[in-house]
Amino acid sequence: MSKLRSYKGFKIKETIEDSTGDALFMIYTAEEYSYGEGLRTAEWEAGSLEEAKQFIDSY
Repeated sequence: MSKLRSYKGFKIKETIEDSTGDALFMIYTAEEYSYGEGLRTAEWEAGSLEEAKQFIDSY
């Protein structure tokens, strides 16, 4: 299961890492996210929502 959030125009997709069961937050630009599953590349992978927001704030 995954959740999608928006923050300052970026998309943050929360997924669960299969091997560890930990949350993983994939950060995409809005344009990159629009390319669809399998064609997009994340700008950053974060271990927490706070880390994801900090990355976006510093982008």
